[in-house]
Amino acid sequence: MEVKDYPRLRRLEAVQVKQQGREMIALRDPQGYFKNLVLIPPVFFYIASLCDGNRSIRDLQAAYVRRFGDIITSDQLGAMLAEFDDKLLLDSPKFHALKTNLDAEYLRLPNRPMSCAGSAYAGDPRQLMQQISEMIAEAGKPGDSGPLPLAIIAPHIDLERGRECYGKMYSLLANCRRPQAPLVVILGTCHGEMEGAFALTGKNYLTPFGMVQTDVGLAQGLAQAAGLDGLGDEVSHRSEHSIEVHLPMLCVIFGGADRFNLLPINCNSFHSFIQAGCSPAEDPEVSSFISALKGLISAMGENVFLIASGDLSHVGSRFGGSLPLDPVRLTSVIAKDKEMLKAAEAGDPEGFYAYIASENDQRNICGLPPIYALGKALECEGRLIAHSHWYDRQEASAVTFAGLTFAGI
Repeated sequence: MEVKDYPRLRRLEAVQVKQQGREMIALRDPQGYFKNLVLIPPVFFYIASLCDGNRSIRDLQAAYVRRFGDIITSDQLGAMLAEFDDKLLLDSPKFHALKTNLDAEYLRLPNRPMSCAGSAYAGDPRQLMQQISEMIAEAGKPGDSGPLPLAIIAPHIDLERGRECYGKMYSLLANCRRPQAPLVVILGTCHGEMEGAFALTGKNYLTPFGMVQTDVGLAQGLAQAAGLDGLGDEVSHRSEHSIEVHLPMLCVIFGGADRFNLLPINCNSFHSFIQAGCSPAEDPEVSSFISALKGLISAMGENVFLIASGDLSHVGSRFGGSLPLDPVRLTSVIAKDKEMLKAAEAGDPEGFYAYIASENDQRNICGLPPIYALGKALECEGRLIAHSHWYDRQEASAVTFAGLTFAGI
């Protein structure tokens, strides 16, 4: 089987694991084109990590010799790359042929299937109801009820790891006076590859509690006002969990999947802006979309509720850190989070972005795009409700996340 002269690894998530006592690298596809984890030895992963589309087969051979002091033949390297290609790890003609077919199948569906039921949250409706009810009950009632806030920032980590933060946020929402049939706009982080800065969809979302209806008319109107080509990269919603994970909790607090309408929006990475040393606001596509979103918020008034679904720091060996994360370093990460969140609380999205850019996003703040977009669209101060983290001592890694509310102007 032939391999490209300049192989390129797809954007995958890599985690160190042990299998039968052996160190291995587990690769996960955030876009869902392969479902199960792919395990490869660290030596193979070293070669895979160098496949950036700019290195030739000879370059990879030379790098291998420098790293391991041993020779790898072109036939051995070719066999390794062919195995990568068979497992859909490479950005190759074989992968794109499969992607074209799967994307076409997905776009023909009227509803988006669940992608993380049974993993990010319980897939059985009764177990899920119990999971959410207990999470909210553990948080306790937040005090006197008031109107539903205009917006919140909340995590998108799985429900058990984010249990405390989710509990506090959704306990607060459950105790609020809620409008009938509100429009819920969810700005989610896109963890896979997508074209353009933002992407909408016309598909309804399936949940264990039933189907949540997407307001197609509003999605098309927002896309048109923002100058998007259609709805944008609609396929990016296919396996993205950051929007889906909130829907079961929204179904519970609103009293059913049919008690609210949805406007799901995927947000692309801001890495290119950080590398270029400029603000996302300088990009015409970003500024046009945020302007259109502002118009929608103004037109909907009290009938709109927004969620920026984004986690904060991803640090340690699980996320490519060169040093293991110990409790002392985790304390420093949490302190930087709190400094960074002051800008979000103050309604200063440019300050929030600038703090992350000044560190060259070394803490991997995956919630940057939705939190920034929400802040620019709202232009109002918020209130920090919760700041939590998940810490895995065995993997020496952690994810931090926070919950904030915004009452509006």
